Amino acid sequence: MSCVLEHLIRTRPASAVVVTDGYIEALDPRLVAQTARTRLHALVSRDGNPAALERAGIACTQLPVLKGARP
Repeated sequence: MSCVLEHLIRTRPASAVVVTDGYIEALDPRLVAQTARTRLHALVSRDGNPAALERAGIACTQLPVLKGARP
């Protein structure tokens, strides 16, 4: 995820959506802070874990299990 944040810092988009399983490395709070001008939201897969994103203060939504979906 650090490489994604570095990309956002370099390119400065107004907003960005990241799709992830949520299993990411611990993030440097200074790196996260440098993305403050970008409206950032992460979508976490249904079987993923949003905990590390939440700890880093990155807004996220975990996708639900779809009705009729096979495990």
